[in-house]
Amino acid sequence: MPRIVFRCDASLSIGSGHVIRCRILARELQSYGAEVVFLCRSQHGDLIALLEKEFRVLPLPDQPLAVCDRLVGREIYAAWLGCSQKQDAEDCLAALARAGLNSIDWLVVDHYGLDAIWESQVLKALEGQAPSRLLVIDDLADRSHQADLLLDQNFFSAATDQRYRGLLPSHCQQLLGPHYALMGSEYAQLRSLVPERTELQRVLVFFGGVDQDNLTCRALEALMDPAFDHLAVDVVLGRQSPHRQMVENLVAQRKFTNLHAPLPSLAALISRADLAIGAGGSTTWERICLRLPSLVVAIAANQVPFVNALANEGHLHLLGESATVTVAQIRSALLSRVDEFISHANHFDLTDGFGASRLALKMLGPQPSISLRPAEPSDKALLLHWASDQQLGIDSLLSELIGVSGSNDWFSDALTDSNKLFLTVTTNHGCPIGLICFDRQPFGLETDRQIARTALLLDKCAGDHGLINQMIRLGLKEMEQCWGPVSGGSEEINKSFACFARVLFSEQFTASMATDCESLFLVPSYITILSDCGSWLNTYLPEMILALWQRGHFVRWIHDPSQLRPGDVCLLLSCGRLLSAEQLALHRHNLVVHASALPQGQGWSPMTWQILDGVSSIPITLFEATAELDAGKIYLQQQIVLSGHELVDEWRALQERATLQLCLEWFDRYKEVTALARSQHGERSHYGRRRSVDSQLDPELSLAEQFNLLRIVDNQSYPAFFYRYGKRFVIKVSAQ
Repeated sequence: MPRIVFRCDASLSIGSGHVIRCRILARELQSYGAEVVFLCRSQHGDLIALLEKEFRVLPLPDQPLAVCDRLVGREIYAAWLGCSQKQDAEDCLAALARAGLNSIDWLVVDHYGLDAIWESQVLKALEGQAPSRLLVIDDLADRSHQADLLLDQNFFSAATDQRYRGLLPSHCQQLLGPHYALMGSEYAQLRSLVPERTELQRVLVFFGGVDQDNLTCRALEALMDPAFDHLAVDVVLGRQSPHRQMVENLVAQRKFTNLHAPLPSLAALISRADLAIGAGGSTTWERICLRLPSLVVAIAANQVPFVNALANEGHLHLLGESATVTVAQIRSALLSRVDEFISHANHFDLTDGFGASRLALKMLGPQPSISLRPAEPSDKALLLHWASDQQLGIDSLLSELIGVSGSNDWFSDALTDSNKLFLTVTTNHGCPIGLICFDRQPFGLETDRQIARTALLLDKCAGDHGLINQMIRLGLKEMEQCWGPVSGGSEEINKSFACFARVLFSEQFTASMATDCESLFLVPSYITILSDCGSWLNTYLPEMILALWQRGHFVRWIHDPSQLRPGDVCLLLSCGRLLSAEQLALHRHNLVVHASALPQGQGWSPMTWQILDGVSSIPITLFEATAELDAGKIYLQQQIVLSGHELVDEWRALQERATLQLCLEWFDRYKEVTALARSQHGERSHYGRRRSVDSQLDPELSLAEQFNLLRIVDNQSYPAFFYRYGKRFVIKVSAQ
């Protein structure tokens, strides 16, 4: 179970925003199975009691807070800490030691008073344990960090990607912008359910739990104007606010006005409101997610830049800073909304409510896997975000793949185009993390083959978790089901086309797979990969497909020989069925990779049988398939050398690597390799099919005597077992 430790504070001076957004992330991480612990300093308004309802909290000693009235800049944030960074780090380490927390997977810091000084001290003290990684949540971009991962969910238009230049170590990955904004899961669930707002009937007033500047009263005084008598008003304010009594008095004087105590979530009130009057903090993203127009006041200096950027692009109406905003200003802005209510629904695509899920995925990986769903019109903003994020030119994507001509409805049109297939990649939590696009085009004048240009777009949060292979496998399966040939039935169905896919690459996918295209003599080739549906090798084959795409080839991946259609090369990889002469004739070449020194070891599961016999050096052979079992010309061979301790997953990985290398070498050196092909010579031997009974252990023999048998068992398909006292016992084998 991964352990995550948060360091954040709340107080009447700091406010509640840092703790609340950390709680949102903590809930998401906890749903992934993580253990969550908070480090918070005890002070007035600290919210420790709130956190203790859900998480373990280690309180830090109370410190007298400095008066912030005359402080400016970073002096204010240092005063919020209540002590030096060195002292705070020592307090945190002491609390962790007392709690017996000897290892931490992630340390999450969300505090304006902490920087690289504190981070270096804490990380150094934790070095002797399992290495801890550091996530910093920040908005200021005004100090250095020692982070492995940085989140800044705010919006600064074109400047968003440049703000932390020179402030982070080179290895630090950045998740920037409201695409990663932290909010509860209810916002993503409600986003598609909130109806479009057409008139102003209900107003939500919320300036944070404390509202130190008493902006709530200013908003209520503006709403006292008779022009707004028809409006219902919801007011939310914390019980610890110094202005609570004044607000209660104003609420009592106004009809249709409700004062709400602190709520677990504002989602319900935001959903039913038509307009919000509020601050420019984290709630900004909750309002934008649920498409609620807002009149916004910047209540802190750090809010000014990003609310200005949002206002300049039409995402909100900025009233100004808290010190200067007047009742008259608020009244005037409200009057203009009453006279002409405009929802500006097209300005709310900055965030979809899945920011916490994306950050949890980045930290812990997918749990347990991904799936595909048909893309929806609301996915348009995600497509543009991912295309831009991967430096894949948006104009190029639209013109080359989507084929649009400037229409605002291009994505909706593309989703209904029978020659285009858009599939959104989601986690098991429903969080969209990528998109696969197929654009089908006829292949010249032929009637038996088509091509589909393909784009793979993946979110930054998922880029280092090996999800590309899963995307390729699931995407090609969907493409084959949608456009592939169908056997049986009418003559018209039997004429359905085979569709070969090739990717339009972005820099993310090409950087590590460059190849010398001048060495390829079959570009582009139309390649069919045929493997058994349940084969273990299927997990690895997307890596080969990606490599073939990078070399300029078109690829199909199928599991049924009846789906074969004409092409150039058919790769029969972990395919247990013999092809007929007619099926072999559909391709110029039919290649098989077999783990034996042919003609010895023909047949099935040769790697398994040789390991069982104690063989330590096993040849992997690539040869041309014929109608006779494992009898064609040999093109290439290489040896796998085993140490004698490898279990099934380990030696399969070696076998997969050799398979990939041999196949790619055949394509890269086609003329040379085919010219040197040799016939099989020597005595033949034959292996039978692998059966579940072949995993039976003899309880009368030692484990040492049967260790090679344990090396070949598959815990899922062919588990080891033995019989004793009339019962069957199953053994699961793994290495540590």
